Amino acid sequence: MIVSVTNKDVDLALAPSPWDLGNMVLYDLCKKYPKHESDEAIIAKIWLIGRSYAAAIERRKIVQASSDDFYKKTVAKSIKESKIDHWLANLPEHIVNPWEQLDTVIMAHKKLMDLFKRITGLEKRALASKYLHFHRPDVFFIYDSRARQAISKIAPSINQIPEIKCKESDKEYLFFVRKCLWLKDDIFKRFGIALTPRQIDKILLSVTD
Repeated sequence: MIVSVTNKDVDLALAPSPWDLGNMVLYDLCKKYPKHESDEAIIAKIWLIGRSYAAAIERRKIVQASSDDFYKKTVAKSIKESKIDHWLANLPEHIVNPWEQLDTVIMAHKKLMDLFKRITGLEKRALASKYLHFHRPDVFFIYDSRARQAISKIAPSINQIPEIKCKESDKEYLFFVRKCLWLKDDIFKRFGIALTPRQIDKILLSVTD
């Protein structure tokens, strides 16, 4: 059964939320420390974002060290030695046509997801999307199981949605982004309002609630 987003849903997405202040703290943290050059900044960002969004990186396949040692000796080192700053720098500054410009966004998500898998032994699809979202909230849609379930109730089947061509991707996140873009376009066509990825997430959470 397809759920239709209403004007009330859009108003809810635009309205203040009790979570706004907490999210602003995370946005400000990533804005103040956008790079991945110091252990302290890396640990603060991955720890606070992961814990706040039920996607902690210390949840891993094989536990061989305490969480403190894992963050200091494995997480910070691996992220610092990665090319994450290059992936972020390679993203478009301004989005004019997301269907043609989000390929680098989807590829950055795949690269970070692969990095997290090397670190934890697990797919960290949700954590990768959330971590990147707080660095570039204008281009990264927030993925998790609730959002995936909600968008499946709203968007048409994937073969009815335009493609996004990219060299490499996590297929599940790629399909999720395409459906979110479809929803964003549908809302703009019907209500004349361009929602942000955060506001799209608020709509998806309201559907699951």
